[in-house]
Amino acid sequence: MKNYFIFILIATVMNTGCSAQKNMLAENVNTSAKKQSIEDDVLKKLQSENDLVIAYAYENFAWVKSMNYFILAQQNNEWKAYRYYKNMMPNNTGTPTSLTPVQADKTACDSLLNYMEENKAWTIPGDGEKGYCTDGNKDCNIYDAAGNRLWIITKEAAINPGYYAAAFFEECCPEKQRGLFVSIGKKIQAIVGDDNATE
Repeated sequence: MKNYFIFILIATVMNTGCSAQKNMLAENVNTSAKKQSIEDDVLKKLQSENDLVIAYAYENFAWVKSMNYFILAQQNNEWKAYRYYKNMMPNNTGTPTSLTPVQADKTACDSLLNYMEENKAWTIPGDGEKGYCTDGNKDCNIYDAAGNRLWIITKEAAINPGYYAAAFFEECCPEKQRGLFVSIGKKIQAIVGDDNATE
């Protein structure tokens, strides 16, 4: 009986900690000056059904116009994960748009939430006016690459900082905030799986 009460106490503390992290993240997103509207119907639906949605996307606009999303959604401290492919070709030629549920590991999701809260993920600015290499000393060039976007969505608001070819530029000319962005993206993909990811 004693072990049972210890287990319940530990579970309660863990849930309380995750709730506090989620609330902190949500509060900062809700009050952010960088709030964005959500135009995608799938993301809107997930927003209406969950307390928190975290998504990392690859946006291709060069040859095949499409988006690959890796999504984590939390409702009542329970996590769900999805792979979402959005075909944006005229007349929807090619692979159809799809939303695929996948298994979400609660421990990994809670760890990601903690990482995002500790590192103030809501402050990530995205690409700035100074270009992709802010130090100005690197000759980093890439053409027709995918852009990347991080969505943090609460019941009330959303932010979605983006970087062009984030992993490429982070390797060529590292920058702290973009590095955080890339590391969060990698963690999300590790949980959801990256079968459809493209640089």
